[in-house]
Amino acid sequence: MSNPPPSLPPTEPPAPIPRGLLTATLARGPLLLCLDFDGTLSEIVPHPADARPLSGVGEVLSALVRDPARIRVAIISGREIAEVRRMLGVERGIWFAGTHGLEIVGADGVSRLATGVEAAQADLAAARAWLARNIATSDGFVIEDKRVAIAVHYRMVDPTLARERCAALRDFVEAKTPALRVLRGKMIDELLPRGIGGKGSAIRALLQEAAYPKYVPVYFGDDTTDEDAFQQIRDDGIGVLVGSARPSWARYRVDSPSEVRRVLAELAQELLHTIKAPSR
Repeated sequence: MSNPPPSLPPTEPPAPIPRGLLTATLARGPLLLCLDFDGTLSEIVPHPADARPLSGVGEVLSALVRDPARIRVAIISGREIAEVRRMLGVERGIWFAGTHGLEIVGADGVSRLATGVEAAQADLAAARAWLARNIATSDGFVIEDKRVAIAVHYRMVDPTLARERCAALRDFVEAKTPALRVLRGKMIDELLPRGIGGKGSAIRALLQEAAYPKYVPVYFGDDTTDEDAFQQIRDDGIGVLVGSARPSWARYRVDSPSEVRRVLAELAQELLHTIKAPSR
């Protein structure tokens, strides 16, 4: 895959997704359909534990996994896989990448961690201790410990306090935890092992799982943390930004999670109409 250097930011907003694009692409070959969870299959909510998939999403996903030779479905999320599975309520036939690609569940159904996560454990422990001393949940912060990463949510925090505390956290990570990096998203700072993971690398790993025939990667996501996935598939896949228009490596855009559900329902209907009857 040929992609622009990561130092160059996107400059153009994506175009509205043409109606029927995915069904037309499916007619030409199989799809690896990758979906973010928060802000894509569910609405963004103040507390991350309250997120739920939109009504009907489970039924649509169940329909899409019926013909894995034509569509492989994967959920790629910053959340842990176990949590996404619980919230989604559907897992049969679905692949998963969790914690920004640090954990993968592919064709064999076995969860595996990305190589190198162990090297960051000491720095993660140091970060946990710093957070316990400096970030107060009573101020509205939500600290989500994912074992191999830590997320600090500040959607419910006074903006001035959030800026001050998050700046201090980033300074600490830069000065004291060389094995970590800070990934900034929508009202969230995530502490991840440096140099591994990412949603783009998760797509690469899942494409290797799909192997043959060649699957066209499709990715729906809403956050800046999805940009490496959009960039990874820009030349030979379909990236779809969910939400308001902004510069993005995605080529296409839909307005909301409900629009994602509509596009996926159209794809599921097409699959239902063209699925091959079993031989007798």
